[in-house]
Amino acid sequence: MKRFLTYSAILVMTLACPQVANAQLPPGTNVDESKVPPYGMLDPLETADGSSVRTPQQWWEKRRPEIVKLFEENIYGRTPADAHLPLRYKVIEQDRHALQGRAIRKQIDVFFTSSEERGMKMRILLYLPAHAIDRSPVILGLNFNGNQTVLDDPAIQPTPVWSKPKGPQELLHDLPSESTRGTQIQQWQVENIITHGYGLATVYYGDIEPDFKDAAQFSVRQLFVLPGEHAPTPDEWGAIGAWAWGLSRALDYLETDKDVDGKHIAVTGHSRLGKAADWAAAQDQRFAAVLSTESGKGGQSLSRREIGEPVAHLEHSFPYWFCQNYAQWVDRDRDIPADGNLLLSLIAPRPLYVASAIGDQYSDPRGEFLSAVSASRVYALLGQSGLPSNTAMPGVDQPLLGSQVAYHVRTGKHDVTAFDWDEYLTFLDLYFRKEKNK
Repeated sequence: MKRFLTYSAILVMTLACPQVANAQLPPGTNVDESKVPPYGMLDPLETADGSSVRTPQQWWEKRRPEIVKLFEENIYGRTPADAHLPLRYKVIEQDRHALQGRAIRKQIDVFFTSSEERGMKMRILLYLPAHAIDRSPVILGLNFNGNQTVLDDPAIQPTPVWSKPKGPQELLHDLPSESTRGTQIQQWQVENIITHGYGLATVYYGDIEPDFKDAAQFSVRQLFVLPGEHAPTPDEWGAIGAWAWGLSRALDYLETDKDVDGKHIAVTGHSRLGKAADWAAAQDQRFAAVLSTESGKGGQSLSRREIGEPVAHLEHSFPYWFCQNYAQWVDRDRDIPADGNLLLSLIAPRPLYVASAIGDQYSDPRGEFLSAVSASRVYALLGQSGLPSNTAMPGVDQPLLGSQVAYHVRTGKHDVTAFDWDEYLTFLDLYFRKEKNK
């Protein structure tokens, strides 16, 4: 058993339950829609100097870079310009007759070092349809508890996962119990995805950075810190930035795999990993589509709407997710200069599906919907059809599918369900198969 010393201020949290319960929110947090005070929504088509964006050229050359900079300076931090490594890939296991012949399974180690096969690495678990007549489009996402959780397949080679038991002031990095195999089948729907003609690629997010306070020494971010470098700058990237970077490195591999359609890689994520997926696609336009499930405040929702999880809670409980500058917006939610609708606008003109749950009020489902509607104005500017500005929020379990932007709020809690996946796959069919038929 490997044990890593950490500081006494480490947050005790249960990674098997990534959501934050309403009861844990600060006293007085508003969860009543009727009590939302007036707020001003940021305009994705108004530049910092107050001028209107009227052409695609103005969007690409001026406004879009402005918005990226706002998120770098205020929310997620700046990914270092030199965050490039001579990545090496090693397929450690492959079975072209997996799942009773229905799938191809590959397990790939991505090494972040250029010397020996040691040091930091992440492991990609990849399933592809076995009988595809062409290269397969793939959905890529990070998982919370290890690759072995996404399917009850004994051939999945688990990697150590991070945990913080109550009591010891140490992080543990151990191989997971066999009992964890397939415990996240519902959240990943691997066989449904394969049957539908798509591949699934996933990586344990702890391979990139442990999800704990004061664990940055075990993060890929350390690969870009020079010896003797001074203290972090206020806009230095946090864990969400690191997880987003890891998604792009997984995409680097997928583009090299001859069984994968590297032009049709969708990125997905739930909760904090939905934030990472949103930010990855915002920075890396190689991602062909985004499927974002309840990324909530600090993600696809509107912090300026004072309902649900406030900046104060995120900054108190998870300060390492964000850059240091994020702390300045505690108790100033209505003033934050970068918000969910601007984040989603950075996905345009690529297909975007925003998903909420009616029982997830701290993520503010209405705010997530309003973000999608607002971002649709950028889609219209770029010649694509999103959600019309006069669209009413749909009823529960009644998906609203535009040609490039879709939204639903489903029955249930903060989670990923078969309902979400069924709608995602239907939506991807509208775009990916249309593209293939051109």
